Amino acid sequence: MRGTRAAPFPPRPRPKLVLLPLLTLLFCRTRPQGSPGPLQCYGFGPLGDLNCSWEPLGDLGAPSTLYLQSQKYHSNKTWTVAVPTGQSWVTIPREQLTTSDELLVWVAKAGQPLWPPVFVNLETRMKPDAPQLYPDVDFSEDDPLEATVQWAPPVWPPHKVLVCQFYYRRCQEMAWTLLEPELKSIPLTPVDIQDLELATGYEVSGRCQVEKEEDLWSEWSPILSFQTPPSAPKDVWISGNICGAPGGQEPLLLWKASGHCVQVSYRVWFQIKDQEVNQEETPCCSFSIPTQAEWAGVSAVNATSWEPPTNLSLACLGPGFAPHGVVVSSIPASSDLLVTWQQGSGELQEHVVDWARDGDPLEDLNWVWLPPGNLSAVLPGDFEGGVPYQITVTAVSPWGLAPAPSVWKFREELVPLAGPMLWRLQDAPPGTPAVAWGEVPRHQLRGHLTHYTLCAQSGTRPSVCMNVSGSTRTITLPDLHWGTCELWVTASTIAGQGPPGPSLHFHLPDNTLKWKVLPVVFLIWGLLLTGCGVSLATSGRCVHLRHKVLPHWVWEKVPDPANSNFSLPHMKEVPQAQPPGDSPILEVEEIEQVPITEAPQASAPLDSGYEKHFLPTPEELGLLGTPQAPGYGRNQPQEGRGVLI
Repeated sequence: MRGTRAAPFPPRPRPKLVLLPLLTLLFCRTRPQGSPGPLQCYGFGPLGDLNCSWEPLGDLGAPSTLYLQSQKYHSNKTWTVAVPTGQSWVTIPREQLTTSDELLVWVAKAGQPLWPPVFVNLETRMKPDAPQLYPDVDFSEDDPLEATVQWAPPVWPPHKVLVCQFYYRRCQEMAWTLLEPELKSIPLTPVDIQDLELATGYEVSGRCQVEKEEDLWSEWSPILSFQTPPSAPKDVWISGNICGAPGGQEPLLLWKASGHCVQVSYRVWFQIKDQEVNQEETPCCSFSIPTQAEWAGVSAVNATSWEPPTNLSLACLGPGFAPHGVVVSSIPASSDLLVTWQQGSGELQEHVVDWARDGDPLEDLNWVWLPPGNLSAVLPGDFEGGVPYQITVTAVSPWGLAPAPSVWKFREELVPLAGPMLWRLQDAPPGTPAVAWGEVPRHQLRGHLTHYTLCAQSGTRPSVCMNVSGSTRTITLPDLHWGTCELWVTASTIAGQGPPGPSLHFHLPDNTLKWKVLPVVFLIWGLLLTGCGVSLATSGRCVHLRHKVLPHWVWEKVPDPANSNFSLPHMKEVPQAQPPGDSPILEVEEIEQVPITEAPQASAPLDSGYEKHFLPTPEELGLLGTPQAPGYGRNQPQEGRGVLI
């Protein structure tokens, strides 16, 4: 039986109008059997009571009366049934009626008919019970999948035929599908449902009617729910950096469950090089596999015989096979993203585009498979503005995978939520501060970074800011003013500049050139003054200054042994020469030389602890320039001779 789409419960067809000449004499017009109008009458089953109902009256306080008139066995016999006030239905027991009789029924109020009478054939105007559906459902052993449902009609006289309709729908759907053709109780045939999906839940329900009463259907049977056999997932992918640097997190094998509304257990297969195939049972829909696995597959437990496992080769192909030129762009007036790329070398059959929010776990990866030759994809989903998404395009072949470098995309770039954190580095050179800052996390950056802005404020001076390239995160600051300094950095996207990050405070000593040179200048100036003073004091033009400035042991010609570090015991102090002035006139007496007859004994040298000097000459004593005494020239000592004072 093949199905056609229908409303949840199709409307009942209108009955054929049958006019009775006899009723024309009594009323202007008569409704056909049962009538879909205000008044309806039918029996419950082949031997049930007669039920009549009508639309509620506007005046609930006025009583109404139901009239029945026999048209077959008791011609023109009429009897009435009182209706309680406010009630719009009444039941006539079967014992008060004659089998197979034909009745004319109408409702009157205060003796006035409310609607035209209806004709009721007690032999056919009956509403059967609902059919019964058996829970055992059989499925075909080949594709396409078919289901066979056994059923039983309601209890009915064997010589009378019932016509039954059956509807089915897939789980989570609202509309029902009518199975055609309609089935009859004689001969009884099962319900066949074709073109079903594996691993999917379905619902079936049916109703019946007397063959000639097209507008009087039974109630719907209780819904029968069943599940088709499980199947291997058709959509399998790998999450994680399978072809990246080793040592990372183990990849996660992901798959999308086939069918709907069915709990299926799966079996995961994988193989590591030179090892046996491993298999593990797991629920839906992820399984962690070793990084060294060369291939993996997924199958369903108790799957049909014609459903093979879904395999995926995990070998990494060369970068030449990977797609290139990946471009991700936003679609105007839509929350979707458009991805385009160029195909790599090699005869690769398919492409997979996967995407995930920044920071999401591996199992939250989304992906879509694309047929060969398709080099673009529209990623469905509610992509939010300011949220980073990592998008990867991978070429897939039976021999392995070739992923392109991932691309970070923002559907809409927004202003950053935070700024980077600063820290101080070692001064280079000393006294010149150097700082560095970290990256702003993508979820706080909310866009592609265009540049940083570094701001500095020294003391009460206004802050000064400068833009820094987005690839720079260290900088030296040679022009900072000494004193207390405050630094902060902001990040910017094309949407604008974000707030500043945490500030960095430090104290910078005065490192200007004048404070470095001033001590040197003072030192040189002091040395110059000292040198000048010494030179002036030791020159002949400043004798008086020499006596006042320098100590006497510096300017005296004959050093004082007392200023020496060495002295002899019982040394008598030699009187010092008087300064120039009233100097006495010295009489020099020439001593006659005595001939030496024998070599004198060498006397022991006197070590006074200081250098030997000649006694001061008259010129040094200031005698030059004074009148010479008589006999001065005669008494002048000759060279090499001593002078006795």
